[in-house]
Amino acid sequence: MRFLRSALYLLFLRVPVILFRVAGIARVTGRAKRRFRRALADYDLPDDVVEVLVEHFDPSTPLREILFRFSRR
Repeated sequence: MRFLRSALYLLFLRVPVILFRVAGIARVTGRAKRRFRRALADYDLPDDVVEVLVEHFDPSTPLREILFRFSRR
């Protein structure tokens, strides 16, 4: 009974909280990437330079490395 209760707690309470937090992190990194692109465009840089800088300083790259480190093997 105790195992069933802890499994249900994990499934219905903890997993959704973790998924919502991961979605929030992804949303914040996407917003940061768009704002960075917009700030670079405000300095009248050429589009190809903006694309290279956005790819190089992508805030979601470390997040992807952490989350998908073990699935690439």
